[in-house]
Amino acid sequence: MIKIKEEITENLRTILNNLGLDIDNIVVEEPQDLSRGDFTSNIALQVSKDLNLSPRELAQKIQEIYPLGEDLEKVEVAGPGFINFYLSKKFLLNRIQEISQKGSEYFKMNTRRGEKCMIEYTDPNPFKTLHIGHLYTNMVGESFARLQEALGAQVYRANYQGDVGLHVAKTMYGLKLLLEKDGISFVDLKEKELSERVSYLGDAYMLGFNHYDDLKEEKAIAEIREINSYIFSFYIPSIETQEHFDDFESIGMREWYMLGKEWCMEYFERIYARTGTKFDNYYLESAMSDIGLKIVEENTKPNGKSVFQEDDGSVIFKGDESKGLHTRVFINKEGLPTYEAKELALAFKKFEERELDESIMITADEQSAYFKVVLEALSQIEPEVANRSKHFPHGMVKLPGAEKMSSRKGKIIGGEWLLDETKEKVSELMKETGKFAPEEIEEKSDRIAVAAIKYAFLKVSVGKDVVFDFDKSISFDGDTGPYLLYVYARSKSLLESQNLLSSFSTDFSLAVETEGLIRQIVRYQNTLLSSSVNYTPSTLASYLFDLAQAFNSFYQNVRILDSEDKDNLLLVVDATAKTMQHGLNILGINVVERM
Repeated sequence: MIKIKEEITENLRTILNNLGLDIDNIVVEEPQDLSRGDFTSNIALQVSKDLNLSPRELAQKIQEIYPLGEDLEKVEVAGPGFINFYLSKKFLLNRIQEISQKGSEYFKMNTRRGEKCMIEYTDPNPFKTLHIGHLYTNMVGESFARLQEALGAQVYRANYQGDVGLHVAKTMYGLKLLLEKDGISFVDLKEKELSERVSYLGDAYMLGFNHYDDLKEEKAIAEIREINSYIFSFYIPSIETQEHFDDFESIGMREWYMLGKEWCMEYFERIYARTGTKFDNYYLESAMSDIGLKIVEENTKPNGKSVFQEDDGSVIFKGDESKGLHTRVFINKEGLPTYEAKELALAFKKFEERELDESIMITADEQSAYFKVVLEALSQIEPEVANRSKHFPHGMVKLPGAEKMSSRKGKIIGGEWLLDETKEKVSELMKETGKFAPEEIEEKSDRIAVAAIKYAFLKVSVGKDVVFDFDKSISFDGDTGPYLLYVYARSKSLLESQNLLSSFSTDFSLAVETEGLIRQIVRYQNTLLSSSVNYTPSTLASYLFDLAQAFNSFYQNVRILDSEDKDNLLLVVDATAKTMQHGLNILGINVVERM
């Protein structure tokens, strides 16, 4: 299909060239409505004036001389001058045979073969909740990774986590108060179950936040800032020992920090296992701290390039509001690197380790202004690294009626809570149908829940906000993940105990629904290419829903197992199942064989 589209484009260019027009940009699209053909072009509407013809006259002239070959059945002119191209039955059936025979091998592409791409996503901070925003970033990032792998790229999945900073210092301060208040020791805390330990650290963070941000207690603020320097001193040798560092050591705060970080990382892995993500590279802010400090210092007058400048004890990047660039601090008054400085270090680290062709960072769109400044600073330090680095912002995730999340104020919707709550609702729905045994519900409910969440997230364009509605998202009807799983399982049930032919019989007569399904299947590879090149998982999600709808129409209107054409029809069913499975896998959704 990709080749056919390219051939149509080139043939149109040749025809127009022979008519005296040199046209570079010729758009050939796949219309949503299959009655308008498999491909369509509006080129006649764009250039007819140059030949003193009406768009329809030019379209008819192109139609008359267009070389059909074996792959096209016909070319038609529609409306004011659209040119519609229809694939031949032979071409369509050959593609279905190949998909049935080769499965996922058929869909492999080489567009990015030999290229190395790192995609950074999820990025939760230890000592804080992995919330539904992180879950969304995780699912978008995983789909991006699989889309690029579909093009043949070698993809490295990266996770960058903030294990230093004021949020950590607030947690340590809060933990000291909380252990005293509850009358327990850190040894007692270590005996608790992992989720309880992580929850306790979350409570400690909230307590520290309350003293620092809400109550603004001078003593608490001073101690938290000193704790912040104390923790940074583990990673930046140049930090001088301060008054209370020995006190922090004596109460075991170093162990609190080190073990607390381990607990949070282990807890995060539980969630990644459920969403189907395995990271290749883990980066920590602590490891970037000293590197980032040196990069900024080396590019601050009079030490080197004048990318940064000193300002009242800090080191800043002077913004340019006309370019949408804000002034941001890269080294604060305590001499500590900010997020921005550590981000610079991370950019260099990625390219040093992997010799990348492309580095992608996926975050919520509220970080867009931050990344714009960081990438501008990076471009002034190392243009080649900056040119290969891209930031993809995504919208926010909301529940109907829920306020905007804030971990600082305790208004957090946890990622694990969303997974568990969705699983519980899916289990209840499965029980209500009366079609599932208890062990089947236990086995499949989590997979269906993850499919419901992923599809609800990914069917929305990445830059837009997502409103996750439980009842709509878990339904087995409509534009949902569970519906797609159900359609896949239905196709597999038709194939049970059936022997598939290797090719179609020559006298296979196509019903309208059968032909519509076949044309939809054959569109998959072009859709996958478009979705991958443009980083739009929503394009693929929309296609899969259309495929499911086409299959259901076929299933309801065509006698399959008791038809004279049963063997031919089963090849179409098999190609449907393999296409659906491949597409769902790209979205990170694992299929369910029986439902």
